Amino acid sequence: MNEPKVYADLTFLINFILDFLILWASARLSRIRIKYPRLLLASFLGGVYAVGYLFDFLMLLYCLPAKLTASVVLILLAFGFHNWQKFKQVCLYFYGISCAVAGASLAVPYLLPHGSQPVSWSYLYLLAGIICVLIIGFWAEKYLNQTLIPALLKYPVSIRFGDLICRGEGFLDTGNGLRDPLTQRPIVVAEYALLKTCLPEDFKLALENHPDENERLEAISMSTWSNRMRLIPFSSIGKKNGLLIGVRCDEMVVNLGKKKLQHKNLVVGIYPHKLTLEDDYQMLIPSEVVYKG
Repeated sequence: MNEPKVYADLTFLINFILDFLILWASARLSRIRIKYPRLLLASFLGGVYAVGYLFDFLMLLYCLPAKLTASVVLILLAFGFHNWQKFKQVCLYFYGISCAVAGASLAVPYLLPHGSQPVSWSYLYLLAGIICVLIIGFWAEKYLNQTLIPALLKYPVSIRFGDLICRGEGFLDTGNGLRDPLTQRPIVVAEYALLKTCLPEDFKLALENHPDENERLEAISMSTWSNRMRLIPFSSIGKKNGLLIGVRCDEMVVNLGKKKLQHKNLVVGIYPHKLTLEDDYQMLIPSEVVYKG
């Protein structure tokens, strides 16, 4: 029985294309800036490495440690080294996508009618791999950014003022660097609509009935919660020197699922508008509140 012929040029082409697409998809999911000359170089060397498997005298280069080393070299050639966290992330995506592509390619013979072979199996494997990578590159990135990551970064939060408790969803905001000017503790930002039921009437009237900032601050300073009030300086796009009004809560509880983190006397900045159009969350939680407890 004749063994099937394996052509070096076809092996190179298939691996070059798939390596390029896998690296491209890994970059998209890892949010690494894509430099196409580097991707092309890494893919070219990946194709050359795959061709070497056709020669028996090079078999030592294709044991598991050698394959892992070669893949790491390709990743470093394509993206360079930023930090360990980003390197581990891109490696995870690279190997995960590679396994998905391999699985999709191996599934091709079982999806076609028995005995049918309209084109060379090599091209079918390539087509299956390309479709798989493109789906991951486009759809998975959208799913991660819009659904999975936001879901993983949201926590139920309750804020207590005396006997009153406000509950809502908090989103982990690593860019929230606001701090209480007095204690230098991190500040949670919450929508006014969420806090409204916990605020005293004179405090709410001061916020709602005084469009002028100076009049508003004067009215709040004369309210029953003047001792809880904080003025939080901030900078944002279009406003370099802004002031956010905050109130000190008695207790905040962040539910992480397996455990609950309790914080006493944190300041909550009052945001007058919606944080999201979809109302997915009502608070922005600085990472220090979640990770440092």
